[in-house]
Amino acid sequence: MNYNYLTKITIMDKFKQFIDAISIEKVDDFSYKVTPSENFFVGNTPHGGYLMAIMHKALTSTLPHSCAISSSIQYLDRTEPREIDIKVDVIRISKGSSTGRVTIFQDNNIKCIYTGLCSDFEHMKGYAGLESPIPEIFLNTNKDKFVNLDYENIKPGFTPAFVKQVDCFVHPDHAWWDRKITNEDADARCSAYISLEGGIPDQYALSFFSDILPPVVSNKYGPLGWVPTLTLTTHIRQMPQTEELMLDFVAGDINNGYFEQDCRIWDLNKNLVASSRQLTRILKSEEKITI
Repeated sequence: MNYNYLTKITIMDKFKQFIDAISIEKVDDFSYKVTPSENFFVGNTPHGGYLMAIMHKALTSTLPHSCAISSSIQYLDRTEPREIDIKVDVIRISKGSSTGRVTIFQDNNIKCIYTGLCSDFEHMKGYAGLESPIPEIFLNTNKDKFVNLDYENIKPGFTPAFVKQVDCFVHPDHAWWDRKITNEDADARCSAYISLEGGIPDQYALSFFSDILPPVVSNKYGPLGWVPTLTLTTHIRQMPQTEELMLDFVAGDINNGYFEQDCRIWDLNKNLVASSRQLTRILKSEEKITI
């Protein structure tokens, strides 16, 4: 048996594996169900960006417009690693856009609420200007200097399952688990190249990527323990043209253990394809930051 061939096939199927992992089963016109894939877990919990992609898929499977160009999710409770029920409520449908709300239930308890505005890029027309250029950090550092996103040098098996599903390489100054600069010289930032090898990222992958990188405060303070996302808003500006994308996550103003983290995503043709902002909490922040 040619194991090198099998390894290549597995790598090339990463995009398909993601698409399969967000596949939902239709129950009726407004209801779906799915058992989350363990490949997209953090420990024993489905990853937040992965859940957002599933809810995104449910919305666009129900509304008449093709892409969720603006969406927001609230993580209300831990989603258990078993089947989830999904309900879609249609809020408004017009000629150029439609809006709906998606709710994840387990045991009749609400776990997540997602609201999205959908439209069709192919019908959008209008003035263009005020472009968002890619950050200088991508231009000033050779791509081959970027560090593979994994934590195996900290502890074998420490890398979350969802990270293993992507090819992601982080700027050498932002790889807090494997870098030469000190925390004092570091920024609360993470810049990276990412891909799901085998296909150009679609709108659901952009939802997944909007919460894909480590919490950026870890680059400034080191590992802080559990840093859960409370809310996440994502805007999709256009579809990517390249398989690999550039991510830039930045945070500031930690206050009472809470901070906002902003993300922008470009394709390699320097097109801004998505942006997001999330509110995140550092649990037990006083004890962790003073270590």
